[in-house]
Amino acid sequence: MTEYIIVKKSQISLFKIIPLYYQTQTGNYALYKKKGDHLDESWLHKTRYPDLYISDADKKEALTELIAALNKDFEKKIAEGKLKEVRHALEFIVEEALAPGQENGMNALPQTLDILLGRYQNDNQAMEYLRKIDSNSHVLIKHTVNVTALTLQFCFFHKFSESDTRQLAMAALLHDVGCAKLDKDLIETDNRLTDEQFKSYATHPKIGHDMIVQNTEFNTAIQKVALEHHERVDGSGYPSGSKRLASYSQLIGLIDSYESLTYRSKRFRKAKKPFDALNLIKEEALQGKFSKELFKKFTSCLVK
Repeated sequence: MTEYIIVKKSQISLFKIIPLYYQTQTGNYALYKKKGDHLDESWLHKTRYPDLYISDADKKEALTELIAALNKDFEKKIAEGKLKEVRHALEFIVEEALAPGQENGMNALPQTLDILLGRYQNDNQAMEYLRKIDSNSHVLIKHTVNVTALTLQFCFFHKFSESDTRQLAMAALLHDVGCAKLDKDLIETDNRLTDEQFKSYATHPKIGHDMIVQNTEFNTAIQKVALEHHERVDGSGYPSGSKRLASYSQLIGLIDSYESLTYRSKRFRKAKKPFDALNLIKEEALQGKFSKELFKKFTSCLVK
């Protein structure tokens, strides 16, 4: 039996490809807009129309079309220099992509980041690193985009400045760049790593740090995130067991852990629901691995 999903009224004009349906008085669904037709926004403002729905079968294609339309509007706002509207547009795109059951929206976020960083952060090396990550592993690029999106959500919720938000987004984008130098099979394996494999994997923070230091002029905070995102404040992390960590490193390290637990299943463990993942990280915070205050702030941005 076909299921139907209601469309937000603010998004109806963005759907030019996907057919839209309405619910009849008998409870059935009938075609309102056929595939390829476009409901003009000015017409929608003047017309009384029922709640509109998409078919569950069209959900994946609908989300792709929606994010593409949002990105086009986002690029226009950047070109016009409307920084406040840029922030709200990006927040909306991230929220749509992170909404439960809409994980396919994450596939469109690299374009969003390209629009953001390509205009604000005039550094071609950053996008070159992103391409290297993408070419080495689809799993790795998805993880990178997820971590960046969650970082943006944290920044928006806690009202970080535009400058700090962009810098943290860049740090999140590059935090795992060292993995681009590792064997693809090591990155994508669903098995628990052997001691020898983990030893190799644990080199990626230092590799990433050195890549950033040697080839770019990113500031120290971004360099430290690449090096320290697997360190823990009790000294139990790697690669050096450091306890004195930069605040950016602590934040992205926590987000990195949350993303790894929630977005990817492996043979030895299933992907966890957000609540269960947060409970595990809470235990680590109580053990002193993460800042308790930082954990509270991160939790608050997820349950808004």
